[in-house]
Amino acid sequence: MNQISFDPAFLMGEISLVALIVIMALVDAFQKPIFALMGNEKSSKLDSRNIQASWITTIGLIAVAVVYFVFGRATSGEEVVLMNNSLIAGGGMYIGKLALIGAGILAVLMSSRYTLTQTTPAMDYYLLLCFSLLGAVTLIAAENLLMVFLSLEMMSIPIYALVGLKKFSPRAGESAAKYLLLGGFSSGFLLLGISFLYGTTGSLVISEVLSQLNFVNINSISFLSGMGLIFLFIGLAFKVSMVPFHAWTPDVYEGAGTPVTAFMSVGIKLAAFAVILKIFSCMESFGEFDSVLSVIFMFFSLITVIYGNSVALVQKNVKRMLAYSSIAHAGYMGLALAPMHHKIQTIQSVLFYGIGYIAMNMLAFGVLVYFTHKENYCETLDDLKGIAKKYPGAAAMMTIAMFSLAGLPPAVGFVGKVQIFIQLLEGKMYITAIIALLFSLVALYFYINVIVVMYMRDPEKETADIGKQAIGPVWISLALSALFVLIMGLLPSSLLKWSLDWAEMIF
Repeated sequence: MNQISFDPAFLMGEISLVALIVIMALVDAFQKPIFALMGNEKSSKLDSRNIQASWITTIGLIAVAVVYFVFGRATSGEEVVLMNNSLIAGGGMYIGKLALIGAGILAVLMSSRYTLTQTTPAMDYYLLLCFSLLGAVTLIAAENLLMVFLSLEMMSIPIYALVGLKKFSPRAGESAAKYLLLGGFSSGFLLLGISFLYGTTGSLVISEVLSQLNFVNINSISFLSGMGLIFLFIGLAFKVSMVPFHAWTPDVYEGAGTPVTAFMSVGIKLAAFAVILKIFSCMESFGEFDSVLSVIFMFFSLITVIYGNSVALVQKNVKRMLAYSSIAHAGYMGLALAPMHHKIQTIQSVLFYGIGYIAMNMLAFGVLVYFTHKENYCETLDDLKGIAKKYPGAAAMMTIAMFSLAGLPPAVGFVGKVQIFIQLLEGKMYITAIIALLFSLVALYFYINVIVVMYMRDPEKETADIGKQAIGPVWISLALSALFVLIMGLLPSSLLKWSLDWAEMIF
């Protein structure tokens, strides 16, 4: 890769996202007084301002996505390292950033309905979401461990606040406090790992740090460098919800607002996994350390799959069920790395799975947002009983999401799981593949159970009217997610190509 100090063409996406945040902050500051001066009292009311904030953010993020696409395509022929080995840019890096921006757009469309049930001005909510998004797109391009830490914190801190911004829910404050405390511990582990690695190698650049560590002989690895790698992985494992660093996930997912849960379940996971992939790709030769790392990573990933799917079986709360499902999906993505064959196809399979997971999980949470109205939140299986009779469209959307999460054709989740199992079989991890397949069958129960409840169970009470406010944006998010899930499931070649382009920038 070419090293250049700064070239705005490679960072136009980030620059446009920062510009959007500044514009949103200015609108937030002057929106109400301007409408009041104009004598438009209706437009100065909170609900009206919240709807306006939603459309401003949506249009702004679409414009940012266009900038990423145009400049990403224009610079895709060159791969560069910017700002003294801090960020990588060019090539297919824009694919990952577009995926994250897409998740942000879907979250904003969902939130247009959700924010009407809250007392917090929506623009504050969307500003926090965009700040987190800026941290995520910076994180996946980070080449420097210090940049990894700063981006991770920029991504996480706004989410801590968003988790607590939920009206009529005493669990929200508890969830935010738990996430903040455990997130602080994980950041501490991450910083400790970075300091140990810097102390033993004298560098913060990921590729330089790992190239200086001697993996050929397991006895030659120093205590500090070994502990540094362990602490680094602990910090990242917390973000992707891998066992045993998963305890925060179900409580935070349940307590947070549904659009917030949707975004954090996909955006944070994909961005953190991109860093893990970068670290693994830089470890070119393990020697004796190969088998040790393979066993360790296989064990924790498999335990994550087993635990997530097993506990999800007994959940009555759909958000908690999706939380344990999210834990299991982190395990599947980790299993692809367990064979340690260092192939670009391995990274491609994880990225394909991660991008597909964005659409299917956003679709599932989007249906729950669709049924959110005033003080009523749709979160349990009882809330979904018999909804297919009154709301067949929403039930069909949830069915598509459950099929994809379960890994059934013709959804993108099926192709993603096939890619993961191909990596296991090529790595000759047959027993691991069989166990993972068995627990994929176990997972079928709780995914299919949601469909059964919607279509074959009578509601215990009359299905409430969900109202018409801001229902259009939610439908747009559902339609976009469902189309992506089905089209990329039936015709996955485009997504395979995009994930390969991104993988080439990481490998």
